[in-house]
Amino acid sequence: MPIELEELGLHYELHAVNVKKGEQKRDDFLALNRNGKVPVLTDTHRTFVLTELAAILVHLAELHGKLLSTEPFSRARTFEQLFVHASGLSPAFGQAGYFSEDGPC
Repeated sequence: MPIELEELGLHYELHAVNVKKGEQKRDDFLALNRNGKVPVLTDTHRTFVLTELAAILVHLAELHGKLLSTEPFSRARTFEQLFVHASGLSPAFGQAGYFSEDGPC
């Protein structure tokens, strides 16, 4: 997400959430995302909260009119790759990290 924020030239603040220490399960974080998952995008006043990386990336691209084609076939290919990452690669990398560092093995 920071790459897209930079590409769009947006001002933003990152807030580190240490998932190994369970910070995503604290009440203040759960107030933003009841699923206790990162990332979370909020506006300055926290009146708008969006979770799930793919939704955040599409929202920012559409809101600012950049990085996402309006041509239907190109747009479809972009979504195809985004969803491959969201549903396949990202979970696989998360599991690999867990089992290589913290898992029961």
